[in-house]
Amino acid sequence: MLKRSRIYRVAVTPAFGLLLAGIFSFGAGATASADTMDVQAHPSGCEFKIQDAWRTMAKCSESNGGHYRAIAVCKDSEGRVTNAVGAWKNNSTPSYAYCSGSGKPTAAGVETKYN
Repeated sequence: MLKRSRIYRVAVTPAFGLLLAGIFSFGAGATASADTMDVQAHPSGCEFKIQDAWRTMAKCSESNGGHYRAIAVCKDSEGRVTNAVGAWKNNSTPSYAYCSGSGKPTAAGVETKYN
């Protein structure tokens, strides 16, 4: 009896698991392939730089369904550091981040999102 039980566990249990996995995959695959979906990802081909004495610029050549915006790290005449962000864009046009007051950009960057 012990030998038969071990054979059953070794041979039949994995086969039964494969059978169940096959049955459940039919239903899951049908609904996923019935509709077409737009693939969305982070923007690509991005560049960023300090544009002028008061702003930074970021631009991505491909939005891929996502958005991007410029980021500026600003330092004022008293040495205080602040961050500034530009408007979200998704159409290959530049986004600008402006430093306020006497702030001057010390670093530039780009932030991306895919929704």
